[in-house]
Amino acid sequence: MLNIGNIVCACNENSDIWNLFAHGQLRTDSVAKTTKLPEADVTVPEHLEQLIHALGGSAAVAEYLDVLRVGRTYYPSENLFTQLRSGIYVTVVGERRMADTVAGFFGTNRCVLSPYAALACAGLQDYRSRTGESGIGLILSERSPLRDGPVVAEALGIESDTLA
Repeated sequence: MLNIGNIVCACNENSDIWNLFAHGQLRTDSVAKTTKLPEADVTVPEHLEQLIHALGGSAAVAEYLDVLRVGRTYYPSENLFTQLRSGIYVTVVGERRMADTVAGFFGTNRCVLSPYAALACAGLQDYRSRTGESGIGLILSERSPLRDGPVVAEALGIESDTLA
């Protein structure tokens, strides 16, 4: 059995989720810039309302959805903000760091990571560096490195067809 202690959320520079967890505000009208991680190029995380509902109930999620509908800045209540920050660590990982993580992991372990798994690994490294914790980490990634072959190949300094 693997007990979950903390959740590490790693996002690219597009996500405003870091501001929500660090400062208690989330811009819902931001525009994402295009990066090499298109599925991470979102400013408001998908299904955030489920987390807000689980922690704050129906009234809290209704307030969030109202703000989201009109594109304002969302400010959770102080109680909800405290609950959001409890057990969740959020970090921002840029494209260069993601590529360095793909290359470094390959060089150390002879294993190819997808860019999204590299984002998660870099986030875990940030968390461990900040907290000093070194327990078991569970990385969840739902994309194969082959699906993002050109990005992986570029990070490894090889031709894309080498991965096929």
